[in-house]
Amino acid sequence: MKKTLILHACWATAVLAAFGLGSKSSAPSAAATATAADGSAERKSRLSARVSESGPEGLSSRRSDRGTAPRESSELGRLFGAIASADGNLDALFDQALRDSNPITRRLAFAKLLEAMTPENAAGMREQLVALGADPEQWQDFHYAWGALDGQAAFDHAANSPERDLAVTMTGWAAANPAEALALLDNLPESMKGQRDELTASVVSGLADNNRGMATDLVLRLGQEGNQRAGNLMEIVANETLRAEGPEAASRWSESLPDGPLKGTAMGRIADAYVRKDPEAAARWAQQFAGEGYAARAVEQIGGRWAQSNPVAAVGWLETLPAGNGQTAGLRNAFGDWEDRDPAAAGQYLMSMPQSPQRDSAISGFATGYAWQNPQVAIAWAQDIRDPALRESSLTQAGQAFFQRDPEGAKTWLADSGLSAKSQQQVLKGRR
Repeated sequence: MKKTLILHACWATAVLAAFGLGSKSSAPSAAATATAADGSAERKSRLSARVSESGPEGLSSRRSDRGTAPRESSELGRLFGAIASADGNLDALFDQALRDSNPITRRLAFAKLLEAMTPENAAGMREQLVALGADPEQWQDFHYAWGALDGQAAFDHAANSPERDLAVTMTGWAAANPAEALALLDNLPESMKGQRDELTASVVSGLADNNRGMATDLVLRLGQEGNQRAGNLMEIVANETLRAEGPEAASRWSESLPDGPLKGTAMGRIADAYVRKDPEAAARWAQQFAGEGYAARAVEQIGGRWAQSNPVAAVGWLETLPAGNGQTAGLRNAFGDWEDRDPAAAGQYLMSMPQSPQRDSAISGFATGYAWQNPQVAIAWAQDIRDPALRESSLTQAGQAFFQRDPEGAKTWLADSGLSAKSQQQVLKGRR
């Protein structure tokens, strides 16, 4: 009877897929949280790009309508005019950097302003930025640079200013003078103790910009001390390693970390970037550690992301791995995406799988996702899960989708569903 029900469910799935009834948007992978790329890494990239874009002092052979100094002829120079000189009075340069209508001119001029900054003129330049209304990126880049040039003075000013500039100032200070920044972090004034977590993240970010080994050591030490945010801090270092060196080199860096949760955090973040670039290479890398608990997130990320482009290859790879949380989560993710893209093919693959915990995980991912398209078919699949606890949770999630789509139909099914009273209440509460 159950095999007949599943067979009918497969035919129903195929028919519905043929008529394109999919209505649910593809679910994002679990790593979309990280994501991201880390803000400090992007800030560093922008700062480096702006400084390099400014080039030599003379960039044009003609003067702009502001009467600024000539610079070497270039395509941009002919299009947008000269950039004001950084010699002497900086008013014209400030005017271009903050008020010019052309974004390229503003960027080039602001890069020259950063080059002209000194410990002596930084405070005055900041007053100009406040008066003229610097945009958020300029504001962050300026304070990163000031922190790098004159950390203690920049920190003291930021600590007493109404604007939000303390964290990025600390990042610049740590990038240029890590010993000074770490000493300050270890001896924060009593009034700033509540900002320790934010400033610790800034120091890690700055260290990662300039010395990833030192940043890694600091995060590992904080983890050993029981810092609850050590995982978030390790993601900062992983993001910068990815940005600077790419996923292959970043994967080797993560392998050097001591086994444990922080290594798993780094591997999980890197896996998401690695699988986007080269799924097969990412799979070979993660397979070495698939039997380790700390690698579960990396396996899940690779399996789920790879399934978006090649579900058969991704699922086939996941089935070869040692049983564990990574394989289980990876199969759920893979089939949760596959049912969106080709439910008929996903259903046929499920039918070919032998009864096993792996098949249970795959069915759970399929059923909980497909319930938003056809809850009756999803429920029929969920009922074929052998593991009682997983069957109960999968039916509950499918039932919640059913209740949102068809409350009366869901109530009728619920009466004979076999779900516990607690699960039935969860179905009736629905899911947002």
